[in-house]
Amino acid sequence: MHPRWRLWRFVLRPGPTTLPAALSPSPANNTGRTARSLHLHPLLYERLTEELKLWHIAPTYRELLASTAIQHCQDWVTAIDLKQQRITLRQKNEITYDYLVVALGSQIRPPTVPGSQLAMPFATLEDAWILSQRLAELEDQCTHGPIDVVVAGAGPSGVELACKLADRLGHRGRIAILDRRSIILRSLPVPIQRAAARALAKRQIDVYTHASIQAVQAGRVIYHHHGQTHQRQADLVIWTVGTVPHAWPGSEEPKTTPLAQCIVRPTLQLVDYDNVLVLGDMAAMPTHHQERAPMTAQSAFQAAPIAAHNLWALATHRPLRPFCYHHLGHMLTLGQDEAIVFGFGLCLTGQLGAAARRWAYWLRLPTWRHRWRVLRSWLAGR
Repeated sequence: MHPRWRLWRFVLRPGPTTLPAALSPSPANNTGRTARSLHLHPLLYERLTEELKLWHIAPTYRELLASTAIQHCQDWVTAIDLKQQRITLRQKNEITYDYLVVALGSQIRPPTVPGSQLAMPFATLEDAWILSQRLAELEDQCTHGPIDVVVAGAGPSGVELACKLADRLGHRGRIAILDRRSIILRSLPVPIQRAAARALAKRQIDVYTHASIQAVQAGRVIYHHHGQTHQRQADLVIWTVGTVPHAWPGSEEPKTTPLAQCIVRPTLQLVDYDNVLVLGDMAAMPTHHQERAPMTAQSAFQAAPIAAHNLWALATHRPLRPFCYHHLGHMLTLGQDEAIVFGFGLCLTGQLGAAARRWAYWLRLPTWRHRWRVLRSWLAGR
């Protein structure tokens, strides 16, 4: 190991939430400034139906890093000084780095319609917890009438969320999806669209396309549909429309694309700073056959080992590897014990799809020790 090598490892997030990213270099002195736990965003939906336990999908960093030399610190990053190689934290502490990894992820674009503060986002473990608490309150309060839920957005998150909510609320739930586009899951293959449409219809979820929300008010949503203004009762409005990268901490921003993603080389390094790597939704990660990799967990998972290798390569003066995105298909949950897995010429649906999806994400859980704990829990049914 290089005698002067001090690798500061950062996975940054502007708040006390969690981040689905994990790098695994093996230097002697790593520092992580992160949230309290790590989680897989695609498995957040299972928390609403309590199919998975919290510790299954969100193990704490203290637990994951217990047998490593990585020093884990929890704080908010307020600024990154790229020229001075210095990080400013909310507690007014400053630390320096030799190498830096930034993986802020993305967030739901704040809605601009009147009353949007009444709508709830669904993007983080904290959002899932707040939503679950709100659902429990409504289940206690609405003992006789239905519980009206409006989901804004018919993309993957909106469809998955609506199906899980329908299964949780059962006959007590009255759920609608509103989307300004002409079809659900517009960016996904037709077999997935059809499977999702069947799942929504089976759960009697109302789907309104060509519908734009005009205002969110206490107890109702105002929207335009086919040239007319309508209103729908809503005990709960959940916003899943639009994803934007998190802003760079501080005023010294690196070069970005029109979509506000950091411009990086194929090696995931910033174009002007060789010692800073950016990956995930925050980076316009170049790849073959397309201008940039999609903003998905699949892209971030594939970029993580490349970033880890390149950190080691930078410190030991070895060749760096370029990131190359390989599309592995699509997976969507369509309710409790129901999902679709589509890729490599296969299309698995229903319980078989749900089992395949769960095992695929089990392989993505951090560390083999945690995977075996989760597997034993699943097999024991607890």
